[in-house]
Amino acid sequence: MRRGLYIIATLGLLFLQIGCGEKSKSEHLSDRNNSSRSLHSPSQGPVPGTRQPRRFHIRDIDNRETLLLFQGTTGHFQRIRQPIVLLTLFSDWCPPCRGMLPYLSRLQQSNRDDLFVIGLLLRSDLDRQGVRRFMQRYATNFFISLHPDNEALAAYLARQLELDDNYPLPLTLIFKNGKYVMNIRGAVPYEMLQTLVDQLKRPQKTKE
Repeated sequence: MRRGLYIIATLGLLFLQIGCGEKSKSEHLSDRNNSSRSLHSPSQGPVPGTRQPRRFHIRDIDNRETLLLFQGTTGHFQRIRQPIVLLTLFSDWCPPCRGMLPYLSRLQQSNRDDLFVIGLLLRSDLDRQGVRRFMQRYATNFFISLHPDNEALAAYLARQLELDDNYPLPLTLIFKNGKYVMNIRGAVPYEMLQTLVDQLKRPQKTKE
């Protein structure tokens, strides 16, 4: 399955990928929208392994907060019930990032039982109200994190993927059941994202 995902992604990226070349700028969860209804109390423990997992907090404009734990590229997403997590690193000054936001909102809306989208806002000067207006302007209704851990989490993920410091934005990572599947560098069309999600939604065949 993963090989098929990489083939589809590679073909799409060869023709359609657009990204910003470098990063030039440096309570309780409620049920207020679709994103918040996708969150619930944690039911699992930390990521298993010998090393202590790295802990990162994320928090959105409504002060809904949760915890992400990583060991390498394996993640544990507390209070998120969907098996597929799409984590996108972006900035408000990046045109391809802005263009991709409505696609991600539509993707989550169409796959709300299977997919949870997290946006890590990086190198931004926007305050909370500015982010709220930005989200309204670009039809964004998924979880956008404004927590100070954003930069540290982005740097950690870039190191795990062995990326240069000037990796293109948006950078999108896809996980299923906590396991890293692939990353997408730059903006891609909605149809490609939906195809990837559809493949991940299919039960994985076990070897007999």
